[in-house]
Amino acid sequence: NLKAQPGPPPTGQTQNFKLVCLEYGEGQSPKTELCPNCDSTVWTSVTTSTTTLGYVWFCLCYCICCACSLLPFYLNDFKKFKHFCPNCGALLKTVSPSFSTCKIILIIISFILLFICFLLVIYIGLKYLGLV
Repeated sequence: NLKAQPGPPPTGQTQNFKLVCLEYGEGQSPKTELCPNCDSTVWTSVTTSTTTLGYVWFCLCYCICCACSLLPFYLNDFKKFKHFCPNCGALLKTVSPSFSTCKIILIIISFILLFICFLLVIYIGLKYLGLV
């Protein structure tokens, strides 16, 4: 029956440990990172920008449906997050979205459905004008 002795560890012995925490929202929120430039552990400053896929989505959907074209500016799947050191401004980490196969298929299917709706509206408009 051993009991822990209160107080500091015996002299001559050092204790090293690493505390690892699970952080939710990979990429979105500031994180603790080691900056190699200033050699200190800091809370990162995070900036966001829209990915190239987001701009392509915007351009393709703008003519079809204005509301759907704005999705890249509001969904985190179309953004990349850059983590900077607040002390020296060094770029520490860039987190880009990784699309699963299911998400890619859903994006393609939704774009095809939007395109079909666009063609249907054009056809109905031309039919109404008597051009078809």
